[in-house]
Amino acid sequence: MFFPLQLLGQLSLENDTVKINEVVITRNIIYTEPAGLKKTIIDSTTLSDYSNTNLSEMLSGKSMIFIKSYGMGGVASPSFRGTGASQTLITWNGININSPMLGQSDLSLIPIGLVDDVHIYYGGASMLLNNGGIGGAINIETKPTWKEGTLVSLNDGMGSFGEYSGLIKIKIGNSHIQSVTKGYLLADKNNFRYLDNVNGSPFVWKTRTNSQVSQQGFLQELYLNNSDNVASARIWYQASDRHIPPTMLSTDENERQFDKSLRIMFNDNINRSKSSYSFTGAWLMGRLNYSDKLAMNNSSSLFETLVMKAERESHPWNYTNFKINLSDEFCIVKTNLYDRKVDRNTSTFTASMERECIDKFGITILLSEILLNHKFLIPDFSTGLQFRLIEDKEYFLKASISRNSRIPTMNDLYYPYSGNTDLRNEYAFTYELSYEMNQKISSLLKTKAALSLFHNSIKDMIQWNPVNSNFWTPGNINRVSSTGLESEVSMAYSVNKFTSSLYIGYSLTKSVPEISDSPGDNSVGKQLIYIPINQANSSVRFAYGVFYTSLTTSFTGLRYTTKDDLAFLPYYIINNLIIGLKLPLHNTSIDLNLNINNLFDYNYQSIAYYPMPGRSYFVKILFQLFK
Repeated sequence: MFFPLQLLGQLSLENDTVKINEVVITRNIIYTEPAGLKKTIIDSTTLSDYSNTNLSEMLSGKSMIFIKSYGMGGVASPSFRGTGASQTLITWNGININSPMLGQSDLSLIPIGLVDDVHIYYGGASMLLNNGGIGGAINIETKPTWKEGTLVSLNDGMGSFGEYSGLIKIKIGNSHIQSVTKGYLLADKNNFRYLDNVNGSPFVWKTRTNSQVSQQGFLQELYLNNSDNVASARIWYQASDRHIPPTMLSTDENERQFDKSLRIMFNDNINRSKSSYSFTGAWLMGRLNYSDKLAMNNSSSLFETLVMKAERESHPWNYTNFKINLSDEFCIVKTNLYDRKVDRNTSTFTASMERECIDKFGITILLSEILLNHKFLIPDFSTGLQFRLIEDKEYFLKASISRNSRIPTMNDLYYPYSGNTDLRNEYAFTYELSYEMNQKISSLLKTKAALSLFHNSIKDMIQWNPVNSNFWTPGNINRVSSTGLESEVSMAYSVNKFTSSLYIGYSLTKSVPEISDSPGDNSVGKQLIYIPINQANSSVRFAYGVFYTSLTTSFTGLRYTTKDDLAFLPYYIINNLIIGLKLPLHNTSIDLNLNINNLFDYNYQSIAYYPMPGRSYFVKILFQLFK
């Protein structure tokens, strides 16, 4: 019984002890949003599902951005928080690609398969890219992966209404040099059936004509990397040929439009211990030729833009960034629509400071000054404050205020018979309060939630209003108030071979003119045209082993089509279903899926008198070879 008392196995002897220094384990938080401001990133799964479509279709189903579409193959433009397409900034790797003539981009001409990332900036956050995005900004990125080896990807598909698309990607390189080549092709007859419900009763089914479209494009990227320097060169060419279908009130089938663009960008990033430098030069060219044989109307427009941009970022303290950005943009427009060649030079100086929300508080402060044709505008600013509600938890309260301005486009000023050279610059004060939560409930379940309240007070907002079905004119609205909320909830669950995700989003937007310069203006207090008050999206995705399926539902509320809110388009609900099979093989991967769009064959219009297609099918096969 007393024998164990003599055992000394649990005693430690000084000469057997090895003393080591303590190891402190801390988490390194990687932030994707500026403190106090709202920014979201489209996930890679969504980009893969929409790889054979364009940016407008993806944003319509996966964001709170309203897309005004003239139908398949037609122009598609975004609307942020009660503003128009010209108040939305579209950038490519931080360079503004909006047309200086229109002040906007046609999102139907941007294939998802050519881009690697899509970042969405709301309100004042858009000023991190440039001025002018009063509603928000969309930044599309092309970037390297720095993986050694070769990747060949073929993505082909075909579907209803004579649609065919093909995408090829070739990536070659290692950790020091990368070459990426992408090519895209689309052909679509768009000869779908629609219900004519505007030309009397009874309603009749008709077939859409003169709606065919073809697109081609390629993107070449070259990246060089060493220990403290990354240089890149990119060339993006795009062309499209569109037959413009008539409205449901017209029989004119003679309109046609050719679009071409060439974008060349060079960039050099230099990294130092506590600072980095970025130099970017870009040349953008866009050509648009329009013809209407019946009206004997032909127009030819060419614009060229030269952009020079320099940025310095320093990190004097941990989690604190200072940025100084200087950019100069010179554009020339040559068109037979104007009575002369016009040009514009815009220089912008931006300084910002960001303190990441590591502990309790985070803050972003930005100041911007614009020099337009040798004249300084009133400075713009954006300030965001972020507060962590619970220590070491991802529960945040955010508040921001910003002032952003936008200058009229060339068409606003010089378009024949309707341009207005007396237009004033827009400017807006934006206020935003939001709550965000990111919680890992267990090793299997993660959830995210966000609620944002916003208010835009826009002075001298420029809006084109219809005089009749074919003629629109621009004008300043003395003051427009846009108020609303955005809410989002998402969940992700994964166990063994089963994964699932759920997303639900809702937005409420009230955008009305408060004061008008025109006596008796019946638009005061009325919702702006083509701004839905209610909008909602939801998506659910399941995957088990090699099988996956997803269902996306989007609801768009009624949209008024006249300034007095007496005419409107009814709400519509669109459901899109994807069923797929992904087979990972040795050094290869095959992804085969079926897309059913407008699952329940809903008859609707996004723009008055421009019908949208009913149920359609699209089969896609993605083949990837790794070596």
